[in-house]
Amino acid sequence: MIRTRLVPALLLCSLAAVAGGCGDSGGGSSAATASVSGDAIPFNGQDRRIEGATISILELPDKRVVTGADGHFQFDGIPVGSEVSLVLEAPGYHVEQTGTHVVPPEGLERITFQGVTNDVYAALAALLGITPDETGACQMPTTVTRIGKSLYDPGAHGEAGATVTIDPPLSAEHGPIYFNSRVLPDRSLTETSDDGGVLYIQVPPGEYVMTASKPGAEFRQVKFKCRAGVLVNASPPWGLQRVE
Repeated sequence: MIRTRLVPALLLCSLAAVAGGCGDSGGGSSAATASVSGDAIPFNGQDRRIEGATISILELPDKRVVTGADGHFQFDGIPVGSEVSLVLEAPGYHVEQTGTHVVPPEGLERITFQGVTNDVYAALAALLGITPDETGACQMPTTVTRIGKSLYDPGAHGEAGATVTIDPPLSAEHGPIYFNSRVLPDRSLTETSDDGGVLYIQVPPGEYVMTASKPGAEFRQVKFKCRAGVLVNASPPWGLQRVE
């Protein structure tokens, strides 16, 4: 399997500068920028959107927008080569954060939130038999997704038969826990179902990279910045997306 390299922002910017893209181009111009956009969608509610959610960028805290009835958000003027982890805060929903991505020259589109209400968050914790450690750990789900599929498509969109690993490694008590076809965490599963969901629980704060594996398939890796009390969910199409 060929892994997608997570290129540090400064290195990416340096390479772009050689080609005349990032940073000062010799005429005193400002650094290249791009747009980052997407949608806030309720968990198990692909046909609905979350209105009135405050979306911010962890690495650029001055950047902040509020979603309208369509749940859409867009940030302009984001430096190419910078890392962005988007954060959703909305009444009735648990604080949620996306995976972490490096902004390319063409920008980022269709970054999604699978907004989890406080009630659903509590119900999932009960199913897992845990009391979430809101002061010392995060919960980290993502979806292993079929080629070309995302939250914008109806029905199951997962890539079945894949296994997921995390770096730095965590003990088995943290996961991976795979979701079954009924979109429920199932500790008996050893690989993804057609739902594609996978979860690591009670994760100590820090930076992690998840990788999906399946014979004959290649997947995008995902970086997570785990923060205590935050649900860090890399959802389709920017989770563990199959690319080949």
